[in-house]
Amino acid sequence: MLGKYINLRADDRFVPTEMLRRAYLRYAESRNASAPPYVRFEREGFELGIVSSEVPEIARAVSSLLSRSLEDAKDVHGGHLPSSIVERVQLEVISPERVAQLWGTHGHRFVLSRPEGDKSEIIGTILVARRKGTIFFFTGRYNNLRHSAMERDIDFDQPAGTRADQKWFSLFAFPPVPQFKPPGYHHIANFVVAKEHRRQGLARFFLNALLTKYARDHIDARGAAVEHSQFLLCGKGFWQIGDPPWLERMQRLGFSLRWGAESFFIEHDWAPLPPIYAGDKPISNVEYNRSFGLPQRYQDDRPPPRPGMHLVGRIPEVVRLSQDPRAKLQYFQTYFDFT
Repeated sequence: MLGKYINLRADDRFVPTEMLRRAYLRYAESRNASAPPYVRFEREGFELGIVSSEVPEIARAVSSLLSRSLEDAKDVHGGHLPSSIVERVQLEVISPERVAQLWGTHGHRFVLSRPEGDKSEIIGTILVARRKGTIFFFTGRYNNLRHSAMERDIDFDQPAGTRADQKWFSLFAFPPVPQFKPPGYHHIANFVVAKEHRRQGLARFFLNALLTKYARDHIDARGAAVEHSQFLLCGKGFWQIGDPPWLERMQRLGFSLRWGAESFFIEHDWAPLPPIYAGDKPISNVEYNRSFGLPQRYQDDRPPPRPGMHLVGRIPEVVRLSQDPRAKLQYFQTYFDFT
Protein backbone atom coordinates (compact mmCIF):
# COMPACT_ATOMS: atom_id res chain seq x y z
CA MET A 1 0.00 0.00 0.00
CA LEU A 2 1.08 3.58 -0.66
CA GLY A 3 1.00 6.29 1.95
CA LYS A 4 0.76 10.06 2.06
CA TYR A 5 3.80 10.94 4.13
CA ILE A 6 7.08 12.83 3.81
CA ASN A 7 9.46 10.19 2.53
CA LEU A 8 13.06 10.84 3.59
CA ARG A 9 14.00 7.15 3.58
CA ALA A 10 17.22 6.93 1.59
CA ASP A 11 17.08 3.14 1.22
CA ASP A 12 13.77 3.32 -0.65
CA ARG A 13 15.75 4.12 -3.79
CA PHE A 14 16.92 0.48 -3.91
CA VAL A 15 14.34 -1.79 -5.56
CA PRO A 16 14.37 -5.42 -6.71
CA THR A 17 15.75 -5.56 -10.26
CA GLU A 18 13.18 -8.13 -11.34
CA MET A 19 10.36 -5.91 -10.10
CA LEU A 20 11.82 -2.84 -11.86
CA ARG A 21 11.94 -4.66 -15.16
CA ARG A 22 8.33 -5.74 -14.74
CA ALA A 23 7.43 -2.09 -14.09
CA TYR A 24 8.76 -0.90 -17.46
CA LEU A 25 5.95 -0.05 -19.87
CA ARG A 26 5.67 -1.39 -23.41
CA TYR A 27 4.08 0.54 -26.25
CA ALA A 28 1.96 -1.63 -28.52
CA GLU A 29 2.75 0.47 -31.59
CA SER A 30 6.48 0.72 -30.97
CA ARG A 31 8.80 0.85 -33.97
CA ASN A 32 10.75 -1.97 -32.35
CA ALA A 33 8.15 -4.12 -30.60
CA SER A 34 10.51 -7.05 -30.05
CA ALA A 35 13.09 -4.95 -28.14
CA PRO A 36 13.22 -4.78 -24.33
CA PRO A 37 11.07 -2.03 -22.75
CA TYR A 38 14.16 -0.15 -21.55
CA VAL A 39 17.60 0.85 -22.75
CA ARG A 40 20.90 -0.51 -21.43
CA PHE A 41 24.09 1.53 -21.25
CA GLU A 42 26.57 -1.29 -20.88
CA ARG A 43 29.71 0.82 -20.49
CA GLU A 44 28.26 2.98 -17.74
CA GLY A 45 26.23 0.18 -16.13
CA PHE A 46 22.91 2.05 -16.33
CA GLU A 47 19.37 1.32 -17.46
CA LEU A 48 16.80 3.87 -18.59
CA GLY A 49 13.11 3.35 -19.10
CA ILE A 50 9.54 4.52 -18.59
CA VAL A 51 7.96 2.86 -15.58
CA SER A 52 4.51 2.60 -14.05
CA SER A 53 4.28 5.10 -11.20
CA GLU A 54 1.55 3.00 -9.64
CA VAL A 55 3.95 0.19 -8.67
CA PRO A 56 4.40 0.81 -4.91
CA GLU A 57 8.17 0.21 -4.87
CA ILE A 58 8.64 2.61 -7.78
CA ALA A 59 6.46 5.29 -6.19
CA ARG A 60 8.39 5.04 -2.92
CA ALA A 61 11.76 5.16 -4.70
CA VAL A 62 10.81 8.22 -6.74
CA SER A 63 9.29 9.92 -3.70
CA SER A 64 12.51 9.30 -1.77
CA LEU A 65 14.65 10.93 -4.47
CA LEU A 66 12.35 13.93 -4.82
CA SER A 67 11.66 14.51 -1.13
CA ARG A 68 15.28 14.20 -0.03
CA SER A 69 16.41 16.55 -2.79
CA LEU A 70 13.75 19.14 -1.95
CA GLU A 71 14.77 19.05 1.70
CA ASP A 72 17.82 21.12 0.71
CA ALA A 73 15.50 23.97 -0.40
CA LYS A 74 14.37 24.64 3.18
CA ASP A 75 15.41 28.02 4.53
CA VAL A 76 16.67 26.33 7.70
CA HIS A 77 19.22 24.53 5.52
CA GLY A 78 20.18 27.69 3.62
CA GLY A 79 17.63 27.16 0.85
CA HIS A 80 15.19 29.60 -0.72
CA LEU A 81 11.84 28.27 0.56
CA PRO A 82 10.15 28.37 3.97
CA SER A 83 10.17 24.94 5.60
CA SER A 84 6.37 24.90 5.78
CA ILE A 85 6.10 25.24 1.99
CA VAL A 86 8.67 22.51 1.37
CA GLU A 87 6.87 20.15 3.72
CA ARG A 88 3.53 20.86 2.06
CA VAL A 89 5.00 19.90 -1.32
CA GLN A 90 6.70 16.83 0.15
CA LEU A 91 3.35 15.70 1.54
CA GLU A 92 0.83 16.85 -1.05
CA VAL A 93 2.82 16.55 -4.30
CA ILE A 94 5.70 14.07 -3.96
CA SER A 95 4.69 11.64 -1.22
CA PRO A 96 4.52 8.03 -2.48
CA GLU A 97 0.76 8.23 -2.87
CA ARG A 98 0.91 11.48 -4.85
CA VAL A 99 3.77 10.29 -7.08
CA ALA A 100 1.50 7.42 -8.10
CA GLN A 101 -1.71 9.39 -8.47
CA LEU A 102 -1.24 13.13 -9.02
CA TRP A 103 0.73 13.66 -12.24
CA GLY A 104 1.81 10.10 -13.04
CA THR A 105 -1.23 9.24 -15.12
CA HIS A 106 -0.54 12.26 -17.37
CA GLY A 107 3.21 11.79 -17.75
CA HIS A 108 5.93 9.35 -18.68
CA ARG A 109 7.88 8.56 -15.51
CA PHE A 110 11.47 7.91 -16.60
CA VAL A 111 13.94 6.37 -14.17
CA LEU A 112 17.69 6.02 -14.58
CA SER A 113 18.93 3.06 -12.56
CA ARG A 114 22.02 1.01 -11.88
CA PRO A 115 21.42 -2.75 -11.42
CA GLU A 116 23.74 -4.59 -9.04
CA GLY A 117 22.82 -8.22 -8.54
CA ASP A 118 19.20 -8.63 -7.54
CA LYS A 119 18.82 -4.94 -6.58
CA SER A 120 18.72 -1.78 -8.67
CA GLU A 121 19.46 1.69 -7.40
CA ILE A 122 17.19 4.40 -8.78
CA ILE A 123 19.64 7.24 -9.29
CA GLY A 124 17.59 9.69 -11.35
CA THR A 125 14.04 10.47 -12.41
CA ILE A 126 12.10 12.88 -14.59
CA LEU A 127 8.42 13.18 -15.44
CA VAL A 128 7.62 14.12 -19.04
CA ALA A 129 4.09 15.06 -20.12
CA ARG A 130 2.60 12.55 -22.53
CA ARG A 131 0.61 15.18 -24.41
CA LYS A 132 2.35 18.27 -25.70
CA GLY A 133 -0.52 20.44 -24.46
CA THR A 134 -0.44 19.21 -20.85
CA ILE A 135 0.55 21.55 -18.03
CA PHE A 136 1.19 19.62 -14.82
CA PHE A 137 0.46 22.50 -12.43
CA PHE A 138 -0.83 26.07 -12.40
CA THR A 139 -0.67 27.83 -9.03
CA GLY A 140 -1.50 25.50 -6.14
CA ARG A 141 -5.08 24.81 -7.23
CA TYR A 142 -4.86 23.20 -10.68
CA ASN A 143 -3.11 20.11 -11.99
CA ASN A 144 -2.99 18.29 -15.33
CA LEU A 145 -4.50 21.07 -17.42
CA ARG A 146 -4.82 21.24 -21.18
CA HIS A 147 -3.23 24.49 -22.30
CA SER A 148 -5.86 24.99 -24.99
CA ALA A 149 -8.67 24.70 -22.41
CA MET A 150 -7.22 26.73 -19.53
CA GLU A 151 -9.30 29.84 -20.18
CA ARG A 152 -12.44 27.69 -20.11
CA ASP A 153 -11.53 25.36 -17.24
CA ILE A 154 -10.08 27.84 -14.72
CA ASP A 155 -12.20 30.12 -12.57
CA PHE A 156 -10.09 33.27 -12.64
CA ASP A 157 -12.59 35.08 -10.38
CA GLN A 158 -12.44 32.61 -7.50
CA PRO A 159 -11.83 33.94 -3.98
CA ALA A 160 -8.59 33.25 -2.14
CA GLY A 161 -10.49 32.34 1.02
CA THR A 162 -13.83 33.23 2.55
CA ARG A 163 -14.03 36.81 1.29
CA ALA A 164 -15.25 37.23 -2.27
CA ASP A 165 -13.31 40.49 -2.74
CA GLN A 166 -9.96 38.80 -2.04
CA LYS A 167 -9.18 36.96 -5.27
CA TRP A 168 -6.88 33.94 -5.61
CA PHE A 169 -5.39 35.04 -8.90
CA SER A 170 -4.57 38.51 -7.58
CA LEU A 171 -1.80 36.72 -5.66
CA PHE A 172 0.12 36.02 -8.87
CA ALA A 173 1.40 37.72 -12.01
CA PHE A 174 2.11 35.31 -14.88
CA PRO A 175 2.17 35.39 -18.68
CA PRO A 176 -1.15 35.66 -20.52
CA VAL A 177 -2.78 32.23 -20.61
CA PRO A 178 -2.75 31.87 -24.43
CA GLN A 179 1.05 32.38 -24.39
CA PHE A 180 1.74 30.71 -21.05
CA LYS A 181 3.20 27.57 -22.64
CA PRO A 182 5.11 27.34 -25.94
CA PRO A 183 3.25 25.02 -28.34
CA GLY A 184 4.68 21.62 -29.17
CA TYR A 185 6.89 21.19 -26.07
CA HIS A 186 6.59 18.52 -23.38
CA HIS A 187 6.23 19.89 -19.87
CA ILE A 188 8.77 18.30 -17.52
CA ALA A 189 8.84 18.10 -13.74
CA ASN A 190 10.61 16.18 -10.98
CA PHE A 191 13.99 16.20 -12.76
CA VAL A 192 16.27 14.95 -9.99
CA VAL A 193 19.46 12.97 -9.47
CA ALA A 194 19.90 11.24 -6.09
CA LYS A 195 21.81 13.29 -3.53
CA GLU A 196 24.45 10.57 -3.31
CA HIS A 197 25.35 11.02 -7.00
CA ARG A 198 25.43 14.76 -7.49
CA ARG A 199 28.36 16.43 -9.24
CA GLN A 200 29.08 13.29 -11.26
CA GLY A 201 27.65 14.58 -14.53
CA LEU A 202 24.63 12.28 -14.27
CA ALA A 203 22.01 14.96 -14.94
CA ARG A 204 23.72 15.71 -18.25
CA PHE A 205 24.04 11.99 -19.01
CA PHE A 206 20.35 11.49 -18.21
CA LEU A 207 19.26 14.37 -20.42
CA ASN A 208 21.45 13.22 -23.31
CA ALA A 209 20.10 9.68 -22.96
CA LEU A 210 16.53 10.94 -23.20
CA LEU A 211 17.45 12.97 -26.27
CA THR A 212 19.27 10.19 -28.14
CA LYS A 213 17.04 7.26 -27.17
CA TYR A 214 13.54 8.72 -26.82
CA ALA A 215 13.23 12.01 -28.77
CA ARG A 216 11.72 10.97 -32.10
CA ASP A 217 12.90 13.92 -34.19
CA HIS A 218 16.45 13.65 -32.86
CA ILE A 219 16.51 9.91 -33.59
CA ASP A 220 15.16 10.47 -37.10
CA ALA A 221 17.56 13.34 -37.82
CA ARG A 222 20.47 11.02 -37.08
CA GLY A 223 18.98 8.10 -38.98
CA ALA A 224 19.30 6.05 -35.80
CA ALA A 225 17.31 2.98 -34.82
CA VAL A 226 14.85 2.84 -31.95
CA GLU A 227 16.42 0.53 -29.35
CA HIS A 228 13.42 -0.12 -27.10
CA SER A 229 9.71 -0.97 -27.22
CA GLN A 230 8.50 2.10 -25.34
CA PHE A 231 6.89 5.42 -26.25
CA LEU A 232 8.82 8.05 -28.14
CA LEU A 233 8.67 11.75 -27.33
CA CYS A 234 7.20 13.40 -30.41
CA GLY A 235 7.34 17.08 -29.48
CA LYS A 236 9.80 19.85 -30.24
CA GLY A 237 11.57 19.65 -26.90
CA PHE A 238 11.21 20.01 -23.13
CA TRP A 239 9.63 22.95 -21.32
CA GLN A 240 10.07 23.65 -17.61
CA ILE A 241 8.57 25.99 -15.03
CA GLY A 242 11.38 26.27 -12.49
CA ASP A 243 12.20 27.88 -9.15
CA PRO A 244 14.67 30.78 -9.44
CA PRO A 245 17.74 28.91 -8.09
CA TRP A 246 17.29 26.22 -10.77
CA LEU A 247 17.86 28.54 -13.70
CA GLU A 248 21.65 28.51 -13.59
CA ARG A 249 21.92 24.73 -13.38
CA MET A 250 19.34 24.19 -16.14
CA GLN A 251 21.26 26.57 -18.40
CA ARG A 252 24.43 24.57 -17.70
CA LEU A 253 22.53 21.50 -18.95
CA GLY A 254 21.63 23.22 -22.21
CA PHE A 255 18.23 24.72 -21.38
CA SER A 256 17.49 28.27 -22.50
CA LEU A 257 15.61 30.99 -20.64
CA ARG A 258 12.25 31.91 -22.15
CA TRP A 259 12.42 35.69 -22.04
CA GLY A 260 9.49 37.58 -20.52
CA ALA A 261 7.81 34.43 -19.14
CA GLU A 262 8.66 34.98 -15.47
CA SER A 263 5.94 34.57 -12.84
CA PHE A 264 5.71 36.56 -9.61
CA PHE A 265 4.01 36.32 -6.25
CA ILE A 266 2.11 39.51 -5.43
CA GLU A 267 1.81 40.63 -1.82
CA HIS A 268 -1.34 42.20 -0.37
CA ASP A 269 -2.16 43.57 3.06
CA TRP A 270 -4.45 40.58 3.54
CA ALA A 271 -1.89 38.12 2.13
CA PRO A 272 1.68 38.97 3.24
CA LEU A 273 4.54 36.97 1.76
CA PRO A 274 6.92 35.05 4.04
CA PRO A 275 10.11 36.94 4.93
CA ILE A 276 13.18 36.28 2.78
CA TYR A 277 16.66 35.78 4.17
CA ALA A 278 20.12 35.80 2.63
CA GLY A 279 21.96 33.87 5.30
CA ASP A 280 20.80 35.46 8.55
CA LYS A 281 20.01 38.82 6.94
CA PRO A 282 16.44 39.68 5.88
CA ILE A 283 16.20 41.03 2.35
CA SER A 284 13.42 42.69 0.37
CA ASN A 285 11.54 41.26 -2.59
CA VAL A 286 13.41 43.67 -4.86
CA GLU A 287 16.77 42.46 -3.54
CA TYR A 288 15.63 38.86 -3.99
CA ASN A 289 14.61 39.56 -7.60
CA ARG A 290 17.91 41.29 -8.27
CA SER A 291 19.83 38.29 -6.95
CA PHE A 292 18.40 36.28 -9.85
CA GLY A 293 19.23 38.82 -12.55
CA LEU A 294 16.09 40.94 -12.63
CA PRO A 295 15.65 43.49 -14.01
CA GLN A 296 19.26 43.82 -15.16
CA ARG A 297 19.14 40.91 -17.64
CA TYR A 298 16.64 42.89 -19.73
CA GLN A 299 18.25 46.30 -19.56
CA ASP A 300 21.08 46.05 -22.08
CA ASP A 301 18.89 46.05 -25.23
CA ARG A 302 20.08 42.65 -26.42
CA PRO A 303 17.70 40.91 -28.83
CA PRO A 304 16.29 37.55 -27.68
CA PRO A 305 18.38 34.58 -28.83
CA ARG A 306 15.56 33.08 -30.86
CA PRO A 307 12.54 34.84 -32.38
CA GLY A 308 9.10 33.38 -31.76
CA MET A 309 9.80 31.52 -28.51
CA HIS A 310 10.04 34.55 -26.24
CA LEU A 311 7.43 36.90 -24.79
CA VAL A 312 9.25 40.06 -25.82
CA GLY A 313 6.16 42.22 -25.43
CA ARG A 314 5.89 41.26 -21.76
CA ILE A 315 9.48 42.19 -20.86
CA PRO A 316 8.57 45.78 -19.77
CA GLU A 317 6.00 44.26 -17.39
CA VAL A 318 8.60 41.85 -15.99
CA VAL A 319 11.02 44.75 -15.47
CA ARG A 320 8.29 46.71 -13.67
CA LEU A 321 7.32 43.77 -11.47
CA SER A 322 10.91 42.99 -10.57
CA GLN A 323 11.23 46.52 -9.15
CA ASP A 324 7.89 46.45 -7.30
CA PRO A 325 8.41 45.97 -3.53
CA ARG A 326 5.25 43.83 -3.43
CA ALA A 327 6.35 41.38 -6.16
CA LYS A 328 8.62 38.39 -5.56
CA LEU A 329 9.96 36.24 -8.39
CA GLN A 330 8.20 32.88 -8.37
CA TYR A 331 9.26 30.98 -11.52
CA PHE A 332 11.38 31.19 -14.62
CA GLN A 333 10.50 29.24 -17.76
CA THR A 334 13.15 27.34 -19.71
CA TYR A 335 13.12 25.16 -22.83
CA PHE A 336 15.34 22.54 -24.42
CA ASP A 337 15.13 21.79 -28.15
CA PHE A 338 15.31 18.23 -29.49
CA THR A 339 16.82 19.32 -32.82
